[in-house]
Amino acid sequence: MSAPFHRLLAWYSNRSDSPDTQTIRLQDSLRGNLALGLDFPVALGLAFARHFWLKNTSFFSLNIHVPTVSVKHTLLDGIPIDEKKQYSRSEIVALARPNGVMGQVDAFGLWALASDVKTGLLKGEDIVGFQQGTLFDRIEKRRKNRDQVLPFWRGGPISVAGHSWFVKQLFGVQVYQSDNKSD
Repeated sequence: MSAPFHRLLAWYSNRSDSPDTQTIRLQDSLRGNLALGLDFPVALGLAFARHFWLKNTSFFSLNIHVPTVSVKHTLLDGIPIDEKKQYSRSEIVALARPNGVMGQVDAFGLWALASDVKTGLLKGEDIVGFQQGTLFDRIEKRRKNRDQVLPFWRGGPISVAGHSWFVKQLFGVQVYQSDNKSD
């Protein structure tokens, strides 16, 4: 079984039409970020940041070969979470304090991406899914629901209809399309 951080990365590699599903190309990261409901500029910026930080195939390549990434665990590893509870932004950031400033930044990022857009609360089961590297499939399903559009200040689109059309036409990513509730 692969390490939790590798499972999170592998979710991005599954976006590829390439036969090498263990390597993430920059366009795979971008498609994945768009599928998580992020606006194009935010998705592109995060994809570049990920690839500059984790690139490991050659000096001139931004590809990431997942099995050789040295990071094995998320920055929220070891934080005790009650799967049945829901956490506010301040609660999850406070729980991440023992993992340092970067752990707190990761906790804030997870809250911004995965918390319910109406209540602002993050499910404990989602935090555990992140710690285990299995969360992104659930988030992608949520982002197909127009009731779960990320607010602009959390990285979501300015125009939902325009964003949905743009990413579908240019990248083949379907987001914020369905009127059905999903989770």
